[in-house]
Amino acid sequence: MLRCCLYLLIICLLPAYALGNELLDYLKAYEGRWVGQFSIHSTANGYTESFPVEQRYWWDGDVLYGLAVSQRDSGLAVASSKTWLDGKKLMTEIKQGDSKESFYGVLHDGALLWLPTDMQRANDYQMREFIVPKDGKTKMAVEGFDTYVYVDGLAHIIIKGELTLQSDSEEGPP
Repeated sequence: MLRCCLYLLIICLLPAYALGNELLDYLKAYEGRWVGQFSIHSTANGYTESFPVEQRYWWDGDVLYGLAVSQRDSGLAVASSKTWLDGKKLMTEIKQGDSKESFYGVLHDGALLWLPTDMQRANDYQMREFIVPKDGKTKMAVEGFDTYVYVDGLAHIIIKGELTLQSDSEEGPP
């Protein structure tokens, strides 16, 4: 009877454990310094902007921390993130200035899909990140959209980015 209960417990918990390990293994690839370009485009008014981005990720215990800096037309933008596994849920919290947003992460088709924890906003914002080898380097591709209000109503902006993992020899001074 005890063996049967242990067997059932293992069968029930294994998928959550495997999912947790798969997510953590995927997140381990984020560690390091990433440099590249992002672009945003709105079909509603034709606005387009491309800008440089640098992101750094590091682990402290079971938490992946991140720092992102970008040079936008509007000025320097800095954001920080904290990503962790909360039971079966992958969570991230992003702070930029006085604002803070939380997202659920879902591993799907070899990529992380980020959805706002406010599910009503999930129709307005989604981001997909995937790490792939390209041209002999490790790249992080980012695709997503956000919604904003403008004179004629609601519009989407399309977000695209590609970052390259920098090797130790490319890092330079901190």
